[in-house]
Amino acid sequence: MLPKIRTKALLTALTLAAAAAAAPALADVEFRHALDDSALDLSPIKGEEITDAVKSFRKDGVNPYNGNAEALAAGKTIYEDNCQACHLDDGRGGMGPSLIDNVFVNARANTDVGMFEIIHSGASGAMRSFSQRGVTQDQILKVIAYIHSLKK
Repeated sequence: MLPKIRTKALLTALTLAAAAAAAPALADVEFRHALDDSALDLSPIKGEEITDAVKSFRKDGVNPYNGNAEALAAGKTIYEDNCQACHLDDGRGGMGPSLIDNVFVNARANTDVGMFEIIHSGASGAMRSFSQRGVTQDQILKVIAYIHSLKK
């Protein structure tokens, strides 16, 4: 039998370890819906693979594709197919707001996390969820990197 002091210390250590394991990591980003601030469901869409880039972004909110030439090229194609009809080819805005002037109705849209939230799950007006349109989280990160490249 262990002495009382060792038993108490062991129980305290086990309790703290269990609590730490049950709690979410402090560095994980909390993604929220732009319209009602509810938690986003980031479950993969049909056929989607959660890439290392997405895992990293979910952890720290930093888009690993920013400045990556290959990702920018892929992001441009996705932008042309899904975004330019409303935001124009250069991102200056048309039916949708400008993406290049850093003036947004939703202040969180000034961050990669906020842009991700809006593209993934939609916002006001005609901005509908791109995840419901079949755009993956990895593709969303590439589009965001491309949008940054449009800014002067």
